[in-house]
Amino acid sequence: MTERHLEVVLLCPTGQDSTLIAQVLNKDGIDSSVCRSIHELCSTDKENAGVILLAEEALTTENIDSLNQFLSKQAPWSDIPIILLTSGGKNRQFKLQRLEVFVASGNVTLLERPLQPLTLLSATKVAMRSRRRQFLVKNLMSSQLEATKVRDEFISIASHELKTPLTSLKLQTQMTKKQLSKTHGLTSEQMEKQLDNTVNQIDRLNKLVDDMLDVSRINTGKLNLHKSNINLSNLLHELIERFMPQFEGVDSKVHTEITPDVIGHWDSYKLEQVINNLFSNAIRYSPRKNIYVKLTIEKNMAILSVKDEGMGIDASNLERIFERFESASNSSKGLGLGLYITRQIVELHNGTIHVESEVGKGSNFIIKIPLN
Repeated sequence: MTERHLEVVLLCPTGQDSTLIAQVLNKDGIDSSVCRSIHELCSTDKENAGVILLAEEALTTENIDSLNQFLSKQAPWSDIPIILLTSGGKNRQFKLQRLEVFVASGNVTLLERPLQPLTLLSATKVAMRSRRRQFLVKNLMSSQLEATKVRDEFISIASHELKTPLTSLKLQTQMTKKQLSKTHGLTSEQMEKQLDNTVNQIDRLNKLVDDMLDVSRINTGKLNLHKSNINLSNLLHELIERFMPQFEGVDSKVHTEITPDVIGHWDSYKLEQVINNLFSNAIRYSPRKNIYVKLTIEKNMAILSVKDEGMGIDASNLERIFERFESASNSSKGLGLGLYITRQIVELHNGTIHVESEVGKGSNFIIKIPLN
């Protein structure tokens, strides 16, 4: 995260004081800006103010009230450091009594004039470090809130998605049990259909659990590859054949253009997972449409594309769909992890994935991975 640029805000009724202090700070690489009044100071951007440095003569009773109101409007994490330049002399005790309320209400350091440059710089640097730590706490709080939000969203989605196949399995089991208790029971055809439905729901549960485990491994850096020499052409033909009942189930026709013997050093199981995700998306978003699967070699890179003629993706969402808990459609079922995991696997192979799409004209997912 880029460190926020902070500056010292100066308010000294004597213009020469502001000029001299600014010069001392600038020589040490500390930026500053000069305010001419309390009103101008109170109008400054509090989040760019690293330190407020002001002379006590700027603080009339009215000005102290205005400054206290300004300080009270800070965010809960913020406590802008203030360096107050005081003067000695026989009226010093009276002046300090006048400032008691103000000093007690803020993060204030008193510096007595005449100032020594080294003392001024030391106090300013300490105050700036304090201010930067405040921003660090703010950033940590924001990160924690975002992480909590993502976690809660994940738990909500996962609970719903896991409950759906579990509920279906329970109903199917209850129906089967009830029908078996009848005199005539189930025919072999009915029993086979019930078992097929059960297997499908179990497969869905396995997919959900695998996705959640993969996300956990990605977050902890433990998603490892087990590479060997793989014939991607053969793997692709095998997976197309395996998915054919699902393609036919949504009346989608698959067209292939697969270069023979595209062989590389990859993780077979992980690439199978990638292809499964792309095929599942094509089936979900492109029923009764053509699907084109293409595999070629170009400059020592295997290039795989899965193109459909479905609903397409709006241009504003082309990058978002590769993030966690995101999908191409708001109506999509699932955890929204498929493409996120796919991208992580491809990048672990030192490859890239991107999508070309137009609403109403389909999408083309293109993966490029080096052979070695």
